[in-house]
Amino acid sequence: MNRTVKDLRAECESIGISTAGLKSDLVDRLQEAEKNLSSFKSSNTTKRGRQSSKSPASSKKSPASKSPTRKRSTSRSASKPKPKTPKTAKKSAPVLPPPAPPHCLIFETSKTSKDVLTVEGATHIALHKYVAGGNTSFDNFMNPYWNSWVNMLPIWMAPNLVTTCGGAFCLLSFLLFVYYSPTLSSSVPWWVFITSGICTWSYYTLDCLDGKQARRTGSSSPLGQLFDHGVDCIGNLAHFTAIGSCLASGPTRITLAGQVALQFSFFVAQWQEYHTRELPHKFGEVGVTECNHIQAATTIVFGVMEYMGKSHVEMCSSEAYFGLTWAEFVIAAWILQCFILICVSLNMTVVRTGNYRSLQHLTSPLIACLVVYLIPSGVLASNFRMISLASGLLFSFITNKMIVYSMAQMTFATLQPDVVPLVALAWVSGSEGVTGYFVEKAWVAMFVWQFVRVIYWSSRAINQLCAKLGIKCFRIPVKKE
Repeated sequence: MNRTVKDLRAECESIGISTAGLKSDLVDRLQEAEKNLSSFKSSNTTKRGRQSSKSPASSKKSPASKSPTRKRSTSRSASKPKPKTPKTAKKSAPVLPPPAPPHCLIFETSKTSKDVLTVEGATHIALHKYVAGGNTSFDNFMNPYWNSWVNMLPIWMAPNLVTTCGGAFCLLSFLLFVYYSPTLSSSVPWWVFITSGICTWSYYTLDCLDGKQARRTGSSSPLGQLFDHGVDCIGNLAHFTAIGSCLASGPTRITLAGQVALQFSFFVAQWQEYHTRELPHKFGEVGVTECNHIQAATTIVFGVMEYMGKSHVEMCSSEAYFGLTWAEFVIAAWILQCFILICVSLNMTVVRTGNYRSLQHLTSPLIACLVVYLIPSGVLASNFRMISLASGLLFSFITNKMIVYSMAQMTFATLQPDVVPLVALAWVSGSEGVTGYFVEKAWVAMFVWQFVRVIYWSSRAINQLCAKLGIKCFRIPVKKE
């Protein structure tokens, strides 16, 4: 800096300008600049004083009262506005129709409707999301094995086909016990027990793999839940047949009561999902996985004991507690367990919804339970298999209906007409003047009717849902590249 001043003085003296005059000129200019700066500061302070004297509400309403510095900052930000992204037309979400009326006495769908589902119900199913009730510790333990086993399935295998294969194992176990123990009181070969245990384990393993196969192949759909739970519902009949054959409980009233208790508790679980949108999967650390594995292991143990020469009929017919045989005691404990689960589910559902009128949807299955008490013991003993199948298929039908209507958010009628013929036949069977031949043929006809009813209604629901979703039930659509 000093070197520059010396150079400037030398240049000024060379051209004849005195440094004294140059110095006085610079001093005058500096003084003038200081005056301008002081006047600017004084004007700025007066403007700020005026702004502070104004009320906050007026300062918010009048943007002109802002300081010049703020104007500069805002003008700078406004000078470089952010580029506005063009508004793209958002995809309109599917508009759901208004829900069905919450209560209906009888005949849910319209009289002119020929389909199982209404248009609104099919739309709700297409948008349905499954919410499970959580996993147990044993579920978490088995999950890595299920994840590895699903890779053994062919990639072309549809998830519903996996579920059907699991149901085929249940059917095989059921047919074996029906053939070797038609009245649930005969001795069963040891290999039948072991085969039944393997079938139960295979059924539940495939039942756990179908959802993983759906995610693996990218073919998840609401049809999978409908198909899965529908097979589970019918499979309960095969599970209790295996239990009754192991215990050799015979064609008694308590045996039929145990079957009805199992199916009624399964219906209540679907009823809970109907009102809370969440399906219960466990009670504490005991859930569906534990029950199926315990049943499979117990059946295999019975087979091993039968192979070693210990008759399961003699063992289960011996006296246990309270004057009951071991078979009666185990079934009574089973009924008590189902009753506790039902009470817990009822409490959770009513507390969550705050709607006590939801209990009216349990009217039809409760009426179906009257079959246990209306049929005389003699008629029950001579026609036990047909009565068991007819009542079991009726519970399967109304439970499948509850599953579908829960997903479709359709109204489940308080009185289901399909319950009336079964209860009427049970009442007529105990009337005087009715021959045994008529009763026998009537129960066979009731079984055939309930079987055809379940197959026909379920196939219509599946076909209608496949048409709505644009998929095939047992085939994965090939993705076009």
